[in-house]
Amino acid sequence: MTIVMYHYVHELAGQGFVKLVGRTYDEFQGQLDYLERRFTIVTPEQFIDAVKGRCALPANACMLTFDDGYRIHYSVVFKALRERGLAGFFFPPARPVLEPSVLDVHKIHFTLASTAGAAEVARQLCDWLEMNAVAFSLQPVASYKAAYAKASRFDPAEVVFVKRMLQKGLPDAVRTAAVDALFRNLSGYDEALLSEALYLRAHEIAEMVDSGMYVGAHGYDHRWLDTLTVAEQERELDLSLSFLEDVGAPTENWIMCYPYGGQDPLLLDGLRRRGCVAGLTTEVAVADIGRYDPLLLPRLDTNDLPLHRDG
Repeated sequence: MTIVMYHYVHELAGQGFVKLVGRTYDEFQGQLDYLERRFTIVTPEQFIDAVKGRCALPANACMLTFDDGYRIHYSVVFKALRERGLAGFFFPPARPVLEPSVLDVHKIHFTLASTAGAAEVARQLCDWLEMNAVAFSLQPVASYKAAYAKASRFDPAEVVFVKRMLQKGLPDAVRTAAVDALFRNLSGYDEALLSEALYLRAHEIAEMVDSGMYVGAHGYDHRWLDTLTVAEQERELDLSLSFLEDVGAPTENWIMCYPYGGQDPLLLDGLRRRGCVAGLTTEVAVADIGRYDPLLLPRLDTNDLPLHRDG
C-alpha cells in the first residue's frame, strides 16, 4: 500500500500562510487526479481490517495522510476529499487545538520563513548559544554544527542545523528558551493570534470525524517521542487518547502517527497496551502490510509522487 504524507496545503490565489512549504491548491488537486487514476484510495475501515488480518487490501491501495492539524485541512483538504467521495487520515497534535499556543515545530517554521532568511536565523541561533553557554552548560557551537549541520533530502545544511538543534539537539528548557527568543525576535507573529488562524478547532475535527474522515493521534506536544522518558511517553499517549475521545475519534483500534517519525521499543510497548493498531513513520517506502510491523509502516512524501492535473 502506498501511504502518502501531506502537511500544509495552500488555499487558492496565494491565500493563507504562503511562506510555509507545502502543496499549492492546484498541485494538491492535480495529485488527487493522478492518485485516483492509478490507485484505490482506501477507507479507514479497509485499512484497519487489513492490518488486523480480516481482509486483503484492494489492488494498488493508497492511503492519504495529513499531519500537524492545520486549519487548512478543514477549509481546503476536507472539502476537496468530500467532493470526490474520498476519505483522509488526519493527525492533529492536541495542544494547539486546546490551547492558544503554537508548537515549537511551527515556531521554527515561521522563524525560518521570515524575511531575515535562514542564514540569519542560523547566525542568531549561534549567537544565542554563545551568549547562554555558561548559564546552560552548553557545548561549543562548533560541536553542535558538526553534529547537526548536514543537508537532508529537502533542506540545506543551515536549515537542518536550526531545525535539529531546536527540535531535539538541546535540553528541553534550553530548546524552549531558544525557540521562543528567535520566534519573538524574527517571526513577526503574535503567538495566540497565529495559533487561532493556523490550527484546527475541536468542532471542526468533530465534523470531519462525523463525515467519515479518520482522526488519529499525533502526540500532545508534537515532540520527538524517542527522546522522552517512559513516563513522558505515557503522558503523551494518555493525553492524546483523551483528546481523541473528546473530539469523537476512535480510541479502539486507533492509529498513531509519530511526530518527526520518532519512536522506540518502549513507546511501541505502550502503544500495544493501549490498543493501537497501526503506527505511521517517516521511513520512505511503500508499505507491505504482510512484511512490516503494523506499528512501523513507512510512507511516501507527496514530493515523491508525480503531479498531474486532468485535462
